[in-house]
Amino acid sequence: MISSYMLRLSIFFGVIIILCILLFGFLFFEPFLTETEEVITVINKERWTGERGKYFIFTENEVFLNENNYYHNKENADDLYIMFRNGFTYKVKVVGLYVPFVPRFRNIMSIIEHRDRNVPLPQDYNK
Repeated sequence: MISSYMLRLSIFFGVIIILCILLFGFLFFEPFLTETEEVITVINKERWTGERGKYFIFTENEVFLNENNYYHNKENADDLYIMFRNGFTYKVKVVGLYVPFVPRFRNIMSIIEHRDRNVPLPQDYNK
């Protein structure tokens, strides 16, 4: 009786320990496993008033997070936020997984390329 109870207890704690190792391992290796490049057009941007250095970047298909993160080795969120302009297109490097209906946003690591708006100039109207 006691040995089956101890067996179940040890299996339970073994599963908990394995889950913790997998979770913290994913947090540590997330920048290497999920890093991608995306082309985004900024619709709006907002500051998170609860924390310093945390910003939201709204695009047509997704909301991105721009925050300083120890696990991502990122400390330039304030500098990146100033570079984003509404209506402009950017090629950015992002880290994280996007799952619809789950409130977890991908973090913008850097701006790779900035693309201006495709607006005709006044001399183009006469053609």
